[in-house]
Amino acid sequence: MNVVYDKKRKDITFCTMLFKMPGQDGFNALKRMDRGFENFYLPSLKKLIETFERVALWCDAETAKYLKAHNLDKNIHMRVLELSELPHYAERDLWLSILHQMKKYRGNLLRRKTPEQWLDYMTMINAKPAIMDWAATENKFDSEYFMWIDAGAFNPNYDAVWHGNGLWNGHIYARPKNRVRISIQPTMGRARPRFVPRFVYDVYNKICGPIADATRETLSRQNLRDIAMINSDYDVPACSMIMTGDTAHRFYSEYERVRIWMQGQGLVSTEQAVFLAMMKYDSKHLFELVYVRGYVGVYGAVAAKAPDYLL
Repeated sequence: MNVVYDKKRKDITFCTMLFKMPGQDGFNALKRMDRGFENFYLPSLKKLIETFERVALWCDAETAKYLKAHNLDKNIHMRVLELSELPHYAERDLWLSILHQMKKYRGNLLRRKTPEQWLDYMTMINAKPAIMDWAATENKFDSEYFMWIDAGAFNPNYDAVWHGNGLWNGHIYARPKNRVRISIQPTMGRARPRFVPRFVYDVYNKICGPIADATRETLSRQNLRDIAMINSDYDVPACSMIMTGDTAHRFYSEYERVRIWMQGQGLVSTEQAVFLAMMKYDSKHLFELVYVRGYVGVYGAVAAKAPDYLL
């Protein structure tokens, strides 16, 4: 991988996390690819830190030991935690109960995996906004911008991103002000139905025109007052986003507000579905969106100069 990044820059902190998931084989199955901790994630994180240096990281003791062995632990901002110390771990029993109730709706989340198989992953993935807020609050590197980048970004599956072929060569031009720059990927009508808060359904209907007959029929059949199912018009690749420190605080606060509201409506989800709900009802004008075709272009889009579309 041939990545060019100016390490002298002092305006961006790169935020990420890495935890060895209990039952790693089950976690790999969720992603339908080989995501081994030792041969996939640890080497990728090593390359990430070597490339960007100014990294804020939440990780487990095994990851910290690996970084120390490679002399990469001294200059990064690292917080070592158990999975049980992540912000939402205490909610897992509630999540499990809700997920079992959600099974009857046959949403995308529970199409192939059991509620139990999602708990560890959801505990980790819902911590993304909390890590961004922590990095911005501590601000060890005195940065203006904070960029989320997945710990697995430098794995062989993303080789095409890092070869200087125009997708992303390491240069970052974006300077979002008071917004979260994030990518969305049009689904071209191929998305499986997603469960969303009912107000999202109403907004979607007003903005995008009449809902498809199949979706309307499904809604009628379920007779739900506060929950609806839509065919989402876009996915939210959440492997990259960039924001200012002040925006990181707003982002975390708004994320938690919407996540908890959805939970009160009998919905729990990955962070991508929460982002989707936040974007559909973006009364705080928090997002600056960039369209991408496929996940490979996500990093380049987030780093580029101008957004394609503003909510």
